[in-house]
Amino acid sequence: MADLAIQLRINTKIQRDRVNLRQYQGPEQSYSAIIARSPATSGFVALNILFFVGVMVTGGTGTQNLLNWGAKYGPYIAGGEYWRLAMPMFLHVSFFHLLTNLFGLVIFGSMVERIFGTRNFVVIYFMAGLMGNALSFLAGPNPGVGASGAVFGILGSFGVYLLMNRRMLGQLGRQQLTSVGVIVAINIVFGLGISGIDNAAHLGGLVAGVMVAYLISPRERLYEVQTPFNFGNPQMVMRAGPQPGSRVFIATALVVVLAALITWYEAATYTTNLLGQKIPG
Repeated sequence: MADLAIQLRINTKIQRDRVNLRQYQGPEQSYSAIIARSPATSGFVALNILFFVGVMVTGGTGTQNLLNWGAKYGPYIAGGEYWRLAMPMFLHVSFFHLLTNLFGLVIFGSMVERIFGTRNFVVIYFMAGLMGNALSFLAGPNPGVGASGAVFGILGSFGVYLLMNRRMLGQLGRQQLTSVGVIVAINIVFGLGISGIDNAAHLGGLVAGVMVAYLISPRERLYEVQTPFNFGNPQMVMRAGPQPGSRVFIATALVVVLAALITWYEAATYTTNLLGQKIPG
């Protein structure tokens, strides 16, 4: 009986490590295999690149052209152009700005999409981007663009998954959680020390990602599997129990309502001048 318990623990640890490695780092795969397993991540990367090219061929990344494309701008949002809370997550001010956001999107987005599923990943991206721009609007009227709010939301959702499943994921999961915390902390310190970085958008995206993931994050469980090759010794595999679709709806509704309240509150502080233009109060 003791030998069986020891073997069970060994099998469990081996299988757990294999699952962890498959989920986070994965076997060496071709780019086509990665794209096939992360279609939404690939789609968001393509959209960000297409919008950047569109901005460049229509006049470049000057403020006025970015405003024409839908950059966040307080007076316009206060005037009813609420679509500017969504468009900025696909716009960037430079190639370097685009490259840094796409780097985070590809690295962490592909992992989060494989863990949460494509539908839930799309929800995380849009809700984090929306909340990031809403909080940025609350923080000030200046124009703003970038997918960083959505990327921070992806980081936040990954961290919640690791935290909720820390016992099942073992040492590798704890290391990953520490890495996510360090990355977030470095970016916050970096953002506070350099002007021109929209820290409010980062914070809003992070908060939204955590909120959504808390409701829809997969919960890993161990299941016993009998095969003809383990000679009666049970082998344990780790699988995630699916979350009901109602949780996705609740998570989406919570973020949308909160973003709407923030937008309504900030818009109410604007006044209208003699020319009929909205100005901060």
